[in-house]
Amino acid sequence: MIRIRGLGKQFKGRQVLRDINLDIQEGQVVSIIGPSGAGKSTLLRCINLLEVPSEGEMAVDGKPVHYKTNAKGKLTILSHIRLSWLRTDVGMVFQQFHLWPDKTVLDNITEGPRIVQKVPKLVAEARARGLLEKVGLADKMNEYPTSLSGGQQQRVAIARALAMQPKVILFDEPTSALDPELVHEVLEIMVQLAGEGMTMVVVTHEMNFARNVSDRVLFMEEGRITRDGRPDELFGQPSPRMAQFLRSLNPITEPRGVSVHENRYQSV
Repeated sequence: MIRIRGLGKQFKGRQVLRDINLDIQEGQVVSIIGPSGAGKSTLLRCINLLEVPSEGEMAVDGKPVHYKTNAKGKLTILSHIRLSWLRTDVGMVFQQFHLWPDKTVLDNITEGPRIVQKVPKLVAEARARGLLEKVGLADKMNEYPTSLSGGQQQRVAIARALAMQPKVILFDEPTSALDPELVHEVLEIMVQLAGEGMTMVVVTHEMNFARNVSDRVLFMEEGRITRDGRPDELFGQPSPRMAQFLRSLNPITEPRGVSVHENRYQSV
């Protein structure tokens, strides 16, 4: 589903990603963990070209991601047009939700399909209602984001990403901006998506999600992927740097309010 070769990224002469090589198969759940500043979020943003790589090649679902940049290092207008398929195939859920505050929940979800995919309004709204039912917010479709809790806003953001019917969803620390008691609302939806076979790449500090839901875990430090393997391998025999990172976190417990078992398809 995702193929990356030799990807690098510089910011003002500072190398923040170095020689990233990665293959992610359809239906895999891949968690990316590591200390702050390791390049985790930058890697996600390069995959969907919110950040333009300085070097390297990518392909999504077998299609090469070809692009050109202008003198400022930004995508050219023509590249934006030619890569519209990438915005559809690769959804993203952000740490800070990024919902439009002046649009209702329903309009937030239907905007992308209507504008980008030219989906008729009634079809887009029917799709949105089904997704709101899926994330447990069917009764909130006419409300505005500011009236919702953080957990509810993030669930709307997930529904918005799903409305584009993507082939993969990128999650950039989707629970880190939430109050502790609301984290479970988002994790439950993510566990459900994993069980349904959605390809997911998740930057997270929820170690139990990484350990019990992921097919693979990547550990990043200083812009590189230094460990890549099954959760039992990485957590069972962490490198010295990974062990130090894990000790810096809160004690590993079950994610708050969610039971993630050996069988990832079971959730509260």
